[in-house]
Amino acid sequence: MYSIKKAATFLTVAAMLLAESVTSFAAGPGDNIANNSSAIYSANTGNGNVQTADTPVSDASNSQSSSGTSGSTSVASQGSATQQISSGKTLGKVTVSVDAIRPTLTTGHDGDLSPDPVLNLVPLATYYIYDSAGNRIDYGYSQQNDSFVFAENGFNRMMLEHQNVGRWYYRTYSKASGWGPWAVSGETTPDQGTVQAVMFRVKGYTHHLGELYYRAVLNDGTETDWAVAGQACGAIGTDKYIVALKLALWKNGVAFPYPTDKPLDNTYTEGVYTDASGVVKYSKADGSAYTGTGFDKDSNQYYFVDGTAVTGWQNVNGYNVYFDQNGHAVKDLEPIMGAQSSYAIRINKATRTVYVLAKDSSGNYTIPFKTFMCSVGTDTPIGSFHIYEKYRWKYMHEDCYCQFLNRFYNGFIIHSLLYTEANPHTFDAINYNFIDQAISGGCIRLRACDAAWVYNNCGKGTTVTIFSDPWDKGPVEKGAIEQAIPRSQDYDPTDPVVGNAQSDADKQAVAQAQSQAAVDEAEGNIEPNEG
Repeated sequence: MYSIKKAATFLTVAAMLLAESVTSFAAGPGDNIANNSSAIYSANTGNGNVQTADTPVSDASNSQSSSGTSGSTSVASQGSATQQISSGKTLGKVTVSVDAIRPTLTTGHDGDLSPDPVLNLVPLATYYIYDSAGNRIDYGYSQQNDSFVFAENGFNRMMLEHQNVGRWYYRTYSKASGWGPWAVSGETTPDQGTVQAVMFRVKGYTHHLGELYYRAVLNDGTETDWAVAGQACGAIGTDKYIVALKLALWKNGVAFPYPTDKPLDNTYTEGVYTDASGVVKYSKADGSAYTGTGFDKDSNQYYFVDGTAVTGWQNVNGYNVYFDQNGHAVKDLEPIMGAQSSYAIRINKATRTVYVLAKDSSGNYTIPFKTFMCSVGTDTPIGSFHIYEKYRWKYMHEDCYCQFLNRFYNGFIIHSLLYTEANPHTFDAINYNFIDQAISGGCIRLRACDAAWVYNNCGKGTTVTIFSDPWDKGPVEKGAIEQAIPRSQDYDPTDPVVGNAQSDADKQAVAQAQSQAAVDEAEGNIEPNEG
């Protein structure tokens, strides 16, 4: 059995260890460099006396990169999703060595992030690069101004771990394979060959605190400009590859003072942008028209046809997805479609995502009606099941209760997050803040509002299909926790009951459920799989 206290302790210790891991090592890249010469390792240790990357672009007398020439015709502007065309600017070059690269990949301190006001944790990431055999080459820290990763012969895979509430996304490009799938914090990208370009995004609470920028140095010494989240950085369609990479999470509200005109060594940028007339478009590095899914710097999901974002219903990989007037994929279709007569539930164990599907006009469950984030566990079963029993409150085992429960297989249940009593004010905030990092005993945990919706709308007999595919991020990408809650908060902020008036009948039903939960505890009627 895995109690709520143990779960909370595990997450707290994990957060503390991560915070320690990014402050207890030497500055700069090469902290764990492998398969490189001792001379390079020595150069990586640094002495803390470094230049900052480029002259700030706000300095009109010298607004170009440190070794490049300016002449950009970019139509980028602060606040647009990405820039459009970056032809006309010649990127600078540097000798490919750690000492020569360091000034290019060092930022000033104006945008440094402080511990956030709720959790007192600095938002940050540690990012790692690997060779084709899976050996770690190097790692860097997003919050450390002169830290970056370096691989003289390039790298094939990468992985990122983060601190604070939110989710980081990243993917890699190679000429042979194109863009790989999006990975999220803790996932290692698949090996598609030597990495030539990258994309990153951050969503949720961390994104409200800082904007992500990243820059690369290529094997021929080309220094790209800085990319903002959602843009491609590196080189596409050539034989050049990335040998050094820097991530910087820059404080929101503080102007980013470095060049962002040309994050790719190509004629065009690649990514989502808004044109002068306000139309959302997608630019490809080779200038060709793009049809497919794309994300902007705020992780809004679009579908593009010939490079222009579409609205309304679109068939995307066999799913019927609705895009609003802004072109954003809608995660909750109930306000648009109204309640439906039946639903099917589809859960991706690997991505910790729950999809509630509604029927299309042909009677097939192809409409992603609602998309939820969730917690799962190693023992979460794979297969097709049906909801057959429901409980308003239930005693699970030692100091652990849940509400809005839907049993679908043996000891496995879809339910709320955890409580120490049958009382919504006995909640531990850490289970909410880190919902899709927490590990359950096998049950599917949801935020209170989502568990309540399933409880009230998905009747007995509803199909629950569970599969596991880390690279299927779904027809609609799940949201993230947008606002962290303090550890002192004793209730789920999404709980539809807390703070709302209840009918007498509902109060009576809840009281009976709480009473039965107390009986189950006294009699030792535990649920074996919850944790």
